[in-house]
Amino acid sequence: MAAATTSETWDAAWTLTMRSHRKRLTDNISDSYPTTDRLKRSGVMEVETGGKEIQEDLMYGLGSSEWFDGYDVLSTNANDGITAAFYQFRYNAVPVVISDTEDDESRKSGSVKLITAKAKQAMTKSFDTINASIHNAQSGKSMIGLQDICAESTGTTLGGISQTSNTWWDNKRGDFTAGTGEMLATYTNFLTKIGDQYTGILAMGQMWNAVSEGNDKPTLLVASHTHYGNYEAVFEGTGHTRFTGAGKADLGVTGDVTFRGAPLIADRDCVTDSMYFLNTKYLKLKVQAGRNFSKTPFQRPSNQLARAAFVVFGGQLVTNNRRRQGLLYDLA
Repeated sequence: MAAATTSETWDAAWTLTMRSHRKRLTDNISDSYPTTDRLKRSGVMEVETGGKEIQEDLMYGLGSSEWFDGYDVLSTNANDGITAAFYQFRYNAVPVVISDTEDDESRKSGSVKLITAKAKQAMTKSFDTINASIHNAQSGKSMIGLQDICAESTGTTLGGISQTSNTWWDNKRGDFTAGTGEMLATYTNFLTKIGDQYTGILAMGQMWNAVSEGNDKPTLLVASHTHYGNYEAVFEGTGHTRFTGAGKADLGVTGDVTFRGAPLIADRDCVTDSMYFLNTKYLKLKVQAGRNFSKTPFQRPSNQLARAAFVVFGGQLVTNNRRRQGLLYDLA
């Protein structure tokens, strides 16, 4: 019973440390996690209750249609065109371990309590890991990333569906320097000009058009700081004015930097030579209920004077329409 009481006391402190506190603990090691933060704020993060896998139903064919008159015989052949993609949940845990002696020694008046520091450290690491995974390719037990959904090459398998035998299950792609894929020409540098146009902006426009269909357009662009900076340089160094979708001039000083009305964000986890054109209508970060960066109760090992808990995430990055996701790569 003593161990249970101690655990409850620490769990209360564990919860309270998530609230604001006066003492400051400054992060000097991790990158920020702008992509994860943007997905959370944009409603792209969705909670899934239970289930071993995430099922996304897909329609890839519309069947047959025919004109007729009078007593014409009509086709009654059954039409396929509906399938599903399946994604597995992936789990990540960050430990929070505090010994009794460390706790005793951290109780000096006016200091940042150790549990507060450890809690922030664990939560920051958890977000940092998920954000990095979003920009990496799936490996081992990690979750799917943008490099899988927006692959540089054809023939990939995603959600159990092979793109080789299902040509409709493929993202748009363009090699900036080789002029392949959706690129209409071979380019050498983002800031090179052809007449009065920058090749980087020309390439962005070509990829935008490739992933768009009517009013179905990209809702979020993600780039490395290198090419985010190049995009800014086009407008900040030439006296040009960029206009947002609302029609007002905005150089992004007080708000989002945008391209054709869609926000463009920079992420240090993004591959340096890549820029993603994402339609978040078809892209979701599915989070398992109860595993949304949740905190487990503290437990005491039987042979140590210490307590251990975890920050746990369970989820998967999924898409149900790869054709609406694009990748511009080999940017120079």
